[in-house]
Amino acid sequence: MGSRILAIGLRQRALSLYSRLRLPPAPLESALLPTPPHVPLGSPPKAMAGLLTLALFVLGATSPPSAEESNFLPTADAPATDGLSGDDLYQRVLDNRFDAYDQDLQVISGDGAGHFSSVELHLKYLNFRNRSERVISKTIAKYFAPPDVRHLGYLVINKQKGPDDQFVYRPSSRKVRRVNVRSEAVAGTDFSFEDVVPPEFDDGRHYRMADDEIDRIPVYVVTVIPNAETESQYSKVLISVEKEHFVPIRTLYWDNKQLLIKQLDAETGSLEGFEGVATEGEEPRTVWIARRARMSQKKNGHFSTLDIRRFEANPKLRERDFSQRELTASR
Repeated sequence: MGSRILAIGLRQRALSLYSRLRLPPAPLESALLPTPPHVPLGSPPKAMAGLLTLALFVLGATSPPSAEESNFLPTADAPATDGLSGDDLYQRVLDNRFDAYDQDLQVISGDGAGHFSSVELHLKYLNFRNRSERVISKTIAKYFAPPDVRHLGYLVINKQKGPDDQFVYRPSSRKVRRVNVRSEAVAGTDFSFEDVVPPEFDDGRHYRMADDEIDRIPVYVVTVIPNAETESQYSKVLISVEKEHFVPIRTLYWDNKQLLIKQLDAETGSLEGFEGVATEGEEPRTVWIARRARMSQKKNGHFSTLDIRRFEANPKLRERDFSQRELTASR
């Protein structure tokens, strides 16, 4: 916002300087700009030339991003010998996912003082790319423990264009409301629903960074810049992807003030392959997931561990399983 105000102010100053030069306006400008006042005959030619230079420079100014902003957000892929771009790598991460799945999650949170809490929720996901021209996917998540949040539920409809449809059902009010689900915390934990709801390719821009190693495991590194339509709470997400199965094993999150706030580490020993049901004309394929991961807050040392207790690949889910009516169901 500050840079926009500065740009407007510079342009207004430039127009003021321009009017004092008594330059012949272009045909279109003649109809839009008032006739400039007369420049005094005694004006020194050198000063006038300097004024002209300043006016032309300011009129051409576009308020470029600061050096800090340029360094923070990448604008191109890093050089690579394998020919894979950030888009290519991110698509392969998403390809390591079933078109539908059903899972039970347990999240245990703790702090440095030895306090712990636990929540459990049921999450279902269905890809709609082959079912709809408007919808990419739908995700529904409902708590079933502890009792004070039981039946609290969220529904996210990821759309091809425009903001996603996001709803929450709170049993205390018995009403479904439209909210920004992505920024809501998973009750009492360091995860938000943006961290839990499966991402889609269209949610952001993807840039390849230099390859790296994490605990001696070679990884691809991809920066994701969320699109404004996603209403993300993050300005940047850095994903390190192990090269064999394309599973993210470390994810770093920056907030909209460009501060590194969270780190998600998958437990590499928990990587497990699941074989899905073969579709017509295709061989069964194996999808790899990390069944356990730990989210850490950079500021206060709080942490939450996520454990996928049950995972079902390609269940027979229906469209009505992702409705507002299903969101309010007591099951």
